[in-house]
Amino acid sequence: MKIIYNFTNIPSHYRGLLWEKLLTSNFFEFHFFFAVNNKLNIKEIDFKKESFQKYSDRLHIIKNYWLKKRILIWQSGVIKSCLTDDLHTAIFLGEIQVVSTWLAMLICKIRRIQVVYWTHGIYGNESYLKKKIRVLFYKTADKILLYERRAEKLLITEGVKEEKILVIFNSLNYDKHIKIRKKIDTLKINNFSNEFTFEDKVASYLIFVGRLTGVKKLDLIIKALKTINNKEKKLNLLIVGKGDPEITRELKQLVKDLNLEARVQFYGACYDEERLANFIYFAELCVSPGNVGLTAIHALSFGTPVCTHSNFFNQMPEVEVIEEGVTGCFFEENNIQLLEKVILNWINSNLERKVIRKDCYTVIDNLYNPYNQVEIMKKLLNK
Repeated sequence: MKIIYNFTNIPSHYRGLLWEKLLTSNFFEFHFFFAVNNKLNIKEIDFKKESFQKYSDRLHIIKNYWLKKRILIWQSGVIKSCLTDDLHTAIFLGEIQVVSTWLAMLICKIRRIQVVYWTHGIYGNESYLKKKIRVLFYKTADKILLYERRAEKLLITEGVKEEKILVIFNSLNYDKHIKIRKKIDTLKINNFSNEFTFEDKVASYLIFVGRLTGVKKLDLIIKALKTINNKEKKLNLLIVGKGDPEITRELKQLVKDLNLEARVQFYGACYDEERLANFIYFAELCVSPGNVGLTAIHALSFGTPVCTHSNFFNQMPEVEVIEEGVTGCFFEENNIQLLEKVILNWINSNLERKVIRKDCYTVIDNLYNPYNQVEIMKKLLNK
């Protein structure tokens, strides 16, 4: 069985199921190298679970070295592993500032170990020099794993060979989501609607799920909601998540100033997946006025379409899960009037909710799940 080493930075919690599937695959022997107790305040995988304990010999702790506590520049143990171990493929972070990756890549080339970068690729808005360095770096790989097809097109345009590139997408806890989805599909009402503080609890509602930060631009949806409710449609807005205390305070003050306290609820963080799934499932639309990342996968996993801006230079890879008019809609970045328009167009459309849910599920079931990701990973071993 061929051995694959995956050198990553941190064991992000959302990737737990994918790691389990890669470890338990009989197609290859997968090893993970990572640092724990990360400086990014990102929740990590719980390795105390039985499914991980069985494969503890394939989970290797390394040390990350950061510049200014945010720029990864070196990973200990990577050079030694590539120099001495017997492996077929080494998967590295596709970040050009990690010096140890450059050296490990050269060692792998000399030892004829396949080099793979798992990366965002290029965004299209980099400076000329930065883009050229990144492309030069990516050209040293035998294969490249990307999160989105847009990045694939950009790299091909820059001269990277198409046959080198595999789009692996992204995923969440698909197995758990499927179980919850099947349960909710049998319900006619939201089991947790009694937790809503809206004055009109039967009105349709929009939802935002994620951290409350400046880049999410939640003031746009609050202002848009005011105009929409003044014109015709009476909608509520459920904001699920916590974040920057100052941003949260400003948003709550904005709601008060616009006299929307009966229409907007700041629910706070929700760590109960079934409760959160109910909130998402019964919403008309998930709106993320700033960039949208894993929230898009989360929303579609429970059948709710997503609205976000159309400037893909400022978006996350997961925005590709949205197909205009099918699994969501787009508006011009920072344009409140167009945000109002697309929300109203969606709410007033003749699209059947049942059909929308099915379309959302289809995208997740076909592409954005760990089973598809494992199948794509297997292609790394194809000649």
